[in-house]
Amino acid sequence: MKRILTALLLLQSCPAAARMEDRTEELYKAVAAGDLKAVKAILEDSDQDVNVAWDENDTSPLMLACGSGHEELARLLIEKGADIAAVDAAGKPVEEYLLPADKPVKKRLRRLIHETAAEKNIRLPYAWLTILTPDPASSPAVSAAPQVLPAANAADGKKDTAWASRGTGAELWLFINPGAPSIRILNGYGKTPGLFKANNRVRKLAVSVWTAEHLDGDVTETSRAWKAARLTPDSVLELRDEGGPQEFPLPAGWEELRFKRAEAASALMKRTDHRGRKRLYSSFVLRFEPLEVYRGDKYNDTCVSEISAGGRWLNEAALPGVWERPYGGDKETVSLSTPQERLYSLRRGGKTLQSGNWRVEDGSLVMEHEAGTVRYAAFVETSGGGRSLRMTGEGGETLIYRPAR
Repeated sequence: MKRILTALLLLQSCPAAARMEDRTEELYKAVAAGDLKAVKAILEDSDQDVNVAWDENDTSPLMLACGSGHEELARLLIEKGADIAAVDAAGKPVEEYLLPADKPVKKRLRRLIHETAAEKNIRLPYAWLTILTPDPASSPAVSAAPQVLPAANAADGKKDTAWASRGTGAELWLFINPGAPSIRILNGYGKTPGLFKANNRVRKLAVSVWTAEHLDGDVTETSRAWKAARLTPDSVLELRDEGGPQEFPLPAGWEELRFKRAEAASALMKRTDHRGRKRLYSSFVLRFEPLEVYRGDKYNDTCVSEISAGGRWLNEAALPGVWERPYGGDKETVSLSTPQERLYSLRRGGKTLQSGNWRVEDGSLVMEHEAGTVRYAAFVETSGGGRSLRMTGEGGETLIYRPAR
């Protein structure tokens, strides 16, 4: 009798058969079908690992839920221990399965992942999204969100124009050069006092710093694609309800940002889905998102007249090539190699006068050679189908170069 009781006790202490089963395939299919009830039942009735992938791409159940925008499923899986820092076989992290991020549900899930990472002190892998800019770029500001007034208005240097979107939640991307000391904002639609009050003004503005990498082949006839990854978490700026300039520090120092950019770019180029690609150009980008507004008297359009960071943006991608200008009866040429080499030479009448390295820093073209360093406020202009490179020296002299024929 004692032996029978002992056997019964041992049987009761063992998990049920269902708890011993590997139900990975069943869980995977239930998540793929968006079946919340079935997923709950599987996780309640078994010890199924929520991080075991079923397909050859190592796609986790959480990646599937994020890709389909199943918010309740994603939240449940995270509660049950799903790895928010997981990557698939190609190196694509969970957060990239939330792209495109223009849908509110995917924005909420992205926020959940970052809040969970902060709460549990988890370092997320760099996740990359695509930003498209016109080619050649005429403005440092772009937005893929529905707009009432274009993003370029926020970076045209004019107080009487504005970027405008409906309500809150739209993204504005602003390309900037390294070295910018701060962010400067003109809130609202500053053309007239009446328009300022009629439209929404920003009360709270989320800002983060990203790196943008342009790889070989990422171009179309009209645009250039940049792969962008977040370098800092969102900082929330509290704006005053006035039209004058408001200045805020950048969310991080430039030494830290340069280190993170190099780390992110290295991680990107090691991914199996980017093997053999070449990294051609790199830029820093600020991402802005209005979170709260001062309500307009008449419209629900949220307006910002100007956003800038540091000097005028100098697009590195527009600089490489041979530029020339008349010099007496001859020509003077400036040759700028790609950012991978960063070599330059200044020639006049077939004779080399200077050669060395170039870089872009806070909107200036910096040329270093054996005799010293020369800094120019530079800008590439496009008008009438032609381009010109304007270089203004520290003494105020402006030199205008055009592409060599």
